[in-house]
Amino acid sequence: MKIAFLFQFMKTIATTKTNKYTATNYLLYLLSKRDYSEKELRQKLEQKEYKAEEIDEAIEKAQSNNWQSDERFCSTLIRYRSMQGIGPRRLKQELKLKGIKDWLINQELENAETDWFKLAEQIFEKKRPLVWDLKAKQKMWRFMVSRGFYNDHFSHLMDLDYSSDEYE
Repeated sequence: MKIAFLFQFMKTIATTKTNKYTATNYLLYLLSKRDYSEKELRQKLEQKEYKAEEIDEAIEKAQSNNWQSDERFCSTLIRYRSMQGIGPRRLKQELKLKGIKDWLINQELENAETDWFKLAEQIFEKKRPLVWDLKAKQKMWRFMVSRGFYNDHFSHLMDLDYSSDEYE
């Protein structure tokens, strides 16, 4: 009887993982490195096998103390990625994957101090090939769309004649 009890006890100890830190401490550790969305924090804490109550409590505490904010995360990511040459369409997609709500994404994109037309023009000029033919136009169109720009941000650049002397 004692052996069976000890065996069962050892089995439960081996299957239950105890965390070295509380969920709040681990959350603070994560937030000290960079900003995270609420969804990302939940996933990280679930990977460490914290209980759902602990996760909810830790995230609530972080939001009430303004350690974590989806608004701040959203605006920071928009600013950072737009400096890398990423357009608004792709930013929307990335933010949705990170669990940010649509209304917040739209609000932050409208409040962003980025001139999307100017950014598209800079990216376009940096990548534009020397030979400007139909194949090059198609390639540039695909590139600009893959970067997340809408057609109206760069379509006027496609119609220019880059084979004249003023662009060389």
